[in-house]
Amino acid sequence: MAIFSVVLMSAIVAQVISELAINNNEFLIYNKVYYKSRIRQYGADAYKLGVYSFKDISDNQLWLFEEHKWKKGCYYISNEAYPKFRLLMTDKQNIFGIKINHMMTLYDGNFYDDQLFKLVPSGKDDGYYYIYSCFYSNIRLLGQRSSLLTYDGNLYDDQLWKLVPRFEANIYTDEVFHYDNRQGSTPITKEISVTTGVVRTSTTSVKNTMSYSMSLSASLYGVTASAEYSQELERSFSSSTQENWSKTEKIIFTIPPKKNFKVMQHKVTFKGVVPEDTCTLMTSIKTFESDTGTFQDPENFIENLQE
Repeated sequence: MAIFSVVLMSAIVAQVISELAINNNEFLIYNKVYYKSRIRQYGADAYKLGVYSFKDISDNQLWLFEEHKWKKGCYYISNEAYPKFRLLMTDKQNIFGIKINHMMTLYDGNFYDDQLFKLVPSGKDDGYYYIYSCFYSNIRLLGQRSSLLTYDGNLYDDQLWKLVPRFEANIYTDEVFHYDNRQGSTPITKEISVTTGVVRTSTTSVKNTMSYSMSLSASLYGVTASAEYSQELERSFSSSTQENWSKTEKIIFTIPPKKNFKVMQHKVTFKGVVPEDTCTLMTSIKTFESDTGTFQDPENFIENLQE
């Protein structure tokens, strides 16, 4: 099959916050100095929080950003594997005369402002951010090889973080059927199968459908025809059963004599940072007829035709 492809590098290519789909999106959060290190939660406990630098990527390293309803730019940050837990920055403490600085922990209780964080660009147009507390306004996250700390002194690179979205979207138009009947003198009838909806490459189940679908939608940020894809995503995820996220129909087409005929379909491949998350969204189809070997596309249904 011929594939006409245009690659959308998702929100990760954005260099300023206004171009990055943050709200209702999930990210791996990498430190700049310890560039292999990602923030992770490794248990259902307030202190099971740290930085992880090994190759394997799993859902306990994915963080969902949800913006506060009226405190714009301030986000609750929760873990995909432990969705009830949110990042929390503690106050300074004095225990038996020992001064303890602000600490990063996890919390699964009520929502308070010490669980809100904001992203401040590095100012170098490099895609890195300082992560500040919205409550302790001058305190930032600091990364070490295995620890997540806080800091309120001078700005250094170990306080900078890159957000890598859960999905990268690759939008293309696929040729699902082609029949050249220009040499024929009679109509030809063909039955083909057309699939629409979300098809995953892995047989493992999705633990959190809501965060999964939100991250898929967020990766389409800025796409001109995003309504078409968003509507199909919404339809697909209206079913609670993963097997029903897609449907396949048999459609009969009649190719007139002296005509060249093809059926094209819009698709999006969502490549996940967690490999088993990867899936393909299949949306609308369109038929094309021609008297020659080429096809006219006045509505620009086929995006960026590539030979």
